[in-house]
Amino acid sequence: MKDIIGSLIFDSSLESIPELRAVALADRHLIYEGGGIVLDLLLKNQDEGTCIHIGGQVLPEDSACTSVSDLQVLMEQGASRVRTHTNALGEFSFRAVQNGTLDLAIILKDRRFIVRGLSNNEPRMWKVVSAIHLGGNPQ
Repeated sequence: MKDIIGSLIFDSSLESIPELRAVALADRHLIYEGGGIVLDLLLKNQDEGTCIHIGGQVLPEDSACTSVSDLQVLMEQGASRVRTHTNALGEFSFRAVQNGTLDLAIILKDRRFIVRGLSNNEPRMWKVVSAIHLGGNPQ
């Protein structure tokens, strides 16, 4: 099975806040992509920051090639491993996860999409990789 390491392409803690918002949100929005998969994540602090809620959606770049329904999602944090599955829309969640570093893996038929070192503690440690070209031809 081939491992695809997700590249971070958006991190709400690194982007400037749109003028329509008056205050910064405590929730953190992250988007990863790689190997034909886009992973949209939301991290929400719970219990005064001691735990986080992780919600996500797996989106194929080419919907005709990849089903996102009933995919296994594995979260590893130290010796702890927790599994869940995506719903028909590719959505999944983990509730009351200890706020610390963790890894996520989305298990597809022939590959694993992996995000390593996910944390809500030090948001500015991650590097955003420009991996998407929007509109027109690349120059």
